[in-house]
Amino acid sequence: MNHIVIIALVVVIAMLIVGGIFIYYLHSTKSRKREIDLMHQSIEFEMKFLKSQINPHFLFNALNNIYALSIIKSEKTPDMILKLSDMLRFTLYESENKKVKVGREIDYIVNFIEFQKIKMDSEPNIKVDISNCNKELMIEPMLLIPFIENSFKHGNINDTKKGWLQVEIKTLGPMLIFQVSNSLPSIAINKDVVGGIGVENVRKRLGMLYPDRYELNIDTSDSSFRVFMKIDTFVN
Repeated sequence: MNHIVIIALVVVIAMLIVGGIFIYYLHSTKSRKREIDLMHQSIEFEMKFLKSQINPHFLFNALNNIYALSIIKSEKTPDMILKLSDMLRFTLYESENKKVKVGREIDYIVNFIEFQKIKMDSEPNIKVDISNCNKELMIEPMLLIPFIENSFKHGNINDTKKGWLQVEIKTLGPMLIFQVSNSLPSIAINKDVVGGIGVENVRKRLGMLYPDRYELNIDTSDSSFRVFMKIDTFVN
């Protein structure tokens, strides 16, 4: 009889231990899932915050430029209104998507440059090469324009005699290669300091979006600023 009691106690204890382990496992799994969900929510929130830091000062300048064109009854006015509308559509709606076509990023860059050129007295030395780019390639939005903004903010492109800007966007299969370089003034300037995504912001986004799948090199000399960025957009 004692043997039976002992065996029963052992079975009960074993069941309690197994049950305890199972409950602990469930609790641990739920806790881990909750931690992962919170981490994903945190990353998603931070990504939205980083993308939201679009330069509002550009919008004010663009509207002022369009107003100035309308005053002189320039033929460019309707076209510039459409360009600004397209840019706003991209930043307010399309950039909320996780990915956009490279072609839409290029459209935004080209329109941005057109607005910058309105303020210049003569044609600036700006070259944009997209001849070897697959515009259908999908990337996360608003990764390229901050470097173009930076070129106009800190460069001397307004100096149409000495200033220059070169942009190249090309693709090799799933690889996106982006290069931008611009001249710098002899004396550093800091204009349009309100807003803007900023280079460090982009670097942080790249680390989140393309871990171990991107390369970003920035080189600054006394007379020029150069950026080389390569992104492997392939998803397993």
